[in-house]
Amino acid sequence: MRFTRLAIAPLMAALLLAACQGTPVKLLSDPKEILAAAATSTAAATSVHVDLTAEGKVGLDPLGTGSATPIDLSGSTANADLDLQNGKLHATFSAPSLFNLAGEVIVADAIYVKTTLTGPKYRSMPLSGERQQPLKGLTDLLARSDLQPTKGADAPCAGGTCYTLTLTLKPGDLAPAGGGGSGGTTPSALPVPIQLPDLSSSTVDLTLHIDQATNRVSDATAVVDMGDTGKLTVQGTFTKWNEPVQVTPPPADQVQAAG
Repeated sequence: MRFTRLAIAPLMAALLLAACQGTPVKLLSDPKEILAAAATSTAAATSVHVDLTAEGKVGLDPLGTGSATPIDLSGSTANADLDLQNGKLHATFSAPSLFNLAGEVIVADAIYVKTTLTGPKYRSMPLSGERQQPLKGLTDLLARSDLQPTKGADAPCAGGTCYTLTLTLKPGDLAPAGGGGSGGTTPSALPVPIQLPDLSSSTVDLTLHIDQATNRVSDATAVVDMGDTGKLTVQGTFTKWNEPVQVTPPPADQVQAAG
């Protein structure tokens, strides 16, 4: 019996060590293959948390005068929990240089928006058309086989080690991904009467860090050439992939009555 125990002990230790090590990660070298793997991982995800920051100027027409004014968005932030399975999201945003604009957006059974410009209660508008996955634009972009990404040096990231991919989006590349076409106002039913910037002639230099273990996007940095306005840098960090998230409408007494 003593011999049997002595023989089993190293075997159990070896099995335990193997279990802790897990399955080796198959590293990818082709940048297009990495991009496609990231598209597959993003499309299959159920939820994610996104943090956004902006630095630089953008031409906006906040008062609807018909003439865009360069506004420095440096210090602007947004944070969102996305329920990718059900097409829901809960986001907060802040743009100190834009009239100290801040607010909250909830997409659930309807769209609810509350901002410092519109008062303490949410305003709502019905959802129209088919509800789309909140990261559809990113997923579609990653899945495009016509893009020409370049693979750079691996980099440390939140999940461990990330692939580094860089690519340039030329004018017209953003529209198919839902990232902007000819500038226009936000939908009239949304109580945020701010002219959106026109990105139809902009070039975007995009850097992606993709987790080698999961093929999930860890972070993305977009440097947008805004012409005479200069360059706008937007950075997004993606965390809490597939963790439980619950998005619910605001209480009825916090929603402004229609009319």
